[in-house]
Amino acid sequence: MTDRKRDYSLDLMRIIACVMVVGIHTAMEGWYNISPRTYTWTVLNFYDTLFRPGVPLFIMISGSLFLSKDQSDFKRLWGKNILRLGIIYAVWVVFYAVMNTGVKKALAEPKLIWDIISGPNPQYHLWYLRTLINLYAIAPLLRLLVRSMDKRYFRYFLILFAIFGLLRNTVYELPFLPAWLHEQINLFSGMDLVGYAAYFMLGYFLSEGSFSNISRKALWSVYLITLFAAAGLNQWIAAADDWPTQALYGNFAIPVAIESVCLFLLVRKNQKTDALSEKTKHLLVTISESTLFVYLIHPFVIQRLQIYLNLYTINYNVLFSVPLMVILVFVLSSITGMLLKRVPVLNKIL
Repeated sequence: MTDRKRDYSLDLMRIIACVMVVGIHTAMEGWYNISPRTYTWTVLNFYDTLFRPGVPLFIMISGSLFLSKDQSDFKRLWGKNILRLGIIYAVWVVFYAVMNTGVKKALAEPKLIWDIISGPNPQYHLWYLRTLINLYAIAPLLRLLVRSMDKRYFRYFLILFAIFGLLRNTVYELPFLPAWLHEQINLFSGMDLVGYAAYFMLGYFLSEGSFSNISRKALWSVYLITLFAAAGLNQWIAAADDWPTQALYGNFAIPVAIESVCLFLLVRKNQKTDALSEKTKHLLVTISESTLFVYLIHPFVIQRLQIYLNLYTINYNVLFSVPLMVILVFVLSSITGMLLKRVPVLNKIL
């Protein structure tokens, strides 16, 4: 029996975000070894632009859910939410350290594992868990802020985020600016935590009805125009600079932020859960609850498909190989996660 109070649009959004994250790491294959003037790079550039809202969507979903609840029980917050994420992070850091080193070599030389674990970036995609832990830690303060902030202050907050977060980061990534200007812009650099906190709060405000008067047609128009304009501009920059740049791909790039907000609102506007069957709702929840595991395991799955089956997207027509690989990796990771959730001990941390 499904929960009538559950917002299934967030489950759908979480699945979309997870597919996008898998897509990013699939479309980036061979990125820097391909000329930006080729057909292959042009297609990969479009897919990468398409998939980039994945992380901001994840952050906004978390903010929508977390900031809508009372977080004054610090013991529960740290004992349940933050500790659980900390354990998951530690387990997966060790997992990837061992897998990337090789089990036999890791057992023979355990110091190699410690060198990886204690390094500055033990596994590239696990940064998200560190960011989420930080956001959970300050969530009680953010909740007080969003609960007391009226629309006038919210608009002011968005303007600050747009100028010092999105605009600053977008301009900074453009390769044509002189070095002295880059240095001046860098003086106004803010912590990533502030930027992700903005997405965190933005998810709450969008869920509470902010911008609900914008039509689906307008949202789709803005989203598609931004998507194609960003892909085209990034392609032009890369071709002109003769370097496969990612100037417009950052989580705080203006196009990514616009696409993320449009997608968030579009999915939220389709909350016709009454029309969904019980089986469909159950399937949505099941897949949604496996997305964290999919996020954690998908680089390993991609790597194993390459090693054992020689499945490299760039070996085929990337227009078709990228989406097919994304589907394959997502399905394999989801099924694995669903099966492991049946294991009594593992289901506590997956």
